[in-house]
Amino acid sequence: MSLYDQLNSAYTTQVHENNSFIDQNMIFAEQIVNALINFLEIPQKNPDLKGVESYLQYLRLDREKGYLAQESLAQALSHFPEGKFQFGLGLLLAAQPDHHPRQFATFAIDGDRDGDRLKVGVLGKEFEYEAATQSELDLKALCTHVFDDLMAGLSWRISDEVEKTRIGFDVTPLED
Repeated sequence: MSLYDQLNSAYTTQVHENNSFIDQNMIFAEQIVNALINFLEIPQKNPDLKGVESYLQYLRLDREKGYLAQESLAQALSHFPEGKFQFGLGLLLAAQPDHHPRQFATFAIDGDRDGDRLKVGVLGKEFEYEAATQSELDLKALCTHVFDDLMAGLSWRISDEVEKTRIGFDVTPLED
């Protein structure tokens, strides 16, 4: 085998391992999203609101523009070197009974794989999981934290100042 062939072989191995890593990150991201959907009991039907297709929005981080809505989790999932991945979620909240005003509560989920461990950061807290097994992750503590933090964000009182909570709730008084 020539030296060039050896380089191509090493490159091919690297590409296959990287693709496998990306596929596994997608599986972890899907588990997180599905756990949140089930825990929060997010409706699967269309919200029947103009310009809104789903109660849950997938978001991709753009360093200049912030989070941008995506059609699928695969499009929202960003992969970084050394086993890191990130995506955002937006959860539609609407005042009852007429769904006005409404907004998406937005937050990021960061994953970091190191060997057999997976660390997931969300809303200022980190959770650690065994990543070597193919079994479902136990995400109840993560889901509980997301719910509790969203509720804490909603407990902020509207003031005369422009404020934004760390989870993306804009609590600026609305001028209709």
